[in-house]
Amino acid sequence: MRTRATSRGLEFTELGLGTAQLGNLYRETSPDEADATLTAAWEGGIRYIDTAPHYGLGLSERRVGAWLRERPRDAFVLSTKVGRLLVPSPETAGQQDDEGFAVPADRRRVFDFSRDGVLRSVEASLERLGLDRIDVLYLHDPDDHFEQASGEGIAALIELREQGSCAPWAPE
Repeated sequence: MRTRATSRGLEFTELGLGTAQLGNLYRETSPDEADATLTAAWEGGIRYIDTAPHYGLGLSERRVGAWLRERPRDAFVLSTKVGRLLVPSPETAGQQDDEGFAVPADRRRVFDFSRDGVLRSVEASLERLGLDRIDVLYLHDPDDHFEQASGEGIAALIELREQGSCAPWAPE
C-alpha cells in the first residue's frame, strides 16, 4: 500500500479504514465481524484507522483499541475526534441510541469544544482505546458550535500538537 507523508512527517497509507460501522452504525456488528473487518484492512495494507467517541457511544473506540493493542504501535496511524463528550444518562438507560447506532443509550453525547472539553475527550478516548497515544485529532461536527470550536477547540488542538501529545490538524 502506498503512503503519503504530511508536512510534519506523519506517514499515512493512501487508504484508511473508517470505523463507524464497528460502533454498530444502523445495525449490530458482531465482535467477530469487527475483528474480521480490521484484519482484512490490515492484511490489505491499510495502516490508517479512524474512529470517534460518537461511533456507538464509544464502542468503536473500544473495539479498535482492543484490536490495535495486539499490533506494534509504530506500525499504524490512529485518528479519533473531539467535541462530543460521553456522559452517563440514567434517564435513557434501557433505551436504544437515537443517533443511528444499535447500542444501549446508557450515555449521551454532549457537544463541548472548550479547552477542558477537548482535553477530557482525549483522556476518555485514550482510556477506551487502551493505547498510549492518538496520532491525529479532528474536531467532530463543529458546524453548529463554530465560535467555540474555531476558538477554544482549535487552540486546544494546537496546544496538544505543540506538547507533542498528538498531531492534530490545525492551521499552521
